[in-house]
Amino acid sequence: MNPRLSVRAVFYCQNHILLCKHQDDRGFWYITPGGGVEHGETLEEAFHRELMEELGIQAEMGDVLCIRDLITDRSPTPYLPDHFHQLEVFVEGIKPNFIAQASNLDPAQIGYEWVHLDKLDNILFFPKELVSVFQNRDFSTIYQGHKL
Repeated sequence: MNPRLSVRAVFYCQNHILLCKHQDDRGFWYITPGGGVEHGETLEEAFHRELMEELGIQAEMGDVLCIRDLITDRSPTPYLPDHFHQLEVFVEGIKPNFIAQASNLDPAQIGYEWVHLDKLDNILFFPKELVSVFQNRDFSTIYQGHKL
């Protein structure tokens, strides 16, 4: 199996970050907007498609902030498939413009929310290993690797 490539958008407004809100048997949980890059699709095309599907917004794609490996064989995760390997490219989202309703929500997604950065420690946020990176907006280490 090859790793899945994913693009994730990071939008900040003052001391808040824009997150997709989900609900399942764990309660509410949050992730940055984005998802898988399809075959033949550029990273930027996937960025724009995922934002329309999950949030109904158009935005500019900024610089790459960081890259993370997610490998469930090294750190079993109950809500992800066995042998799952995803390479996540987090990019800066610029000038979000809410123009439409979300067209294709992810499973368990119930909407989106601007979350205060101080609250990331108190909510079920993924990737939890990078909470301090997002809170401090410190992307000085571009490759985050696989964190246990």
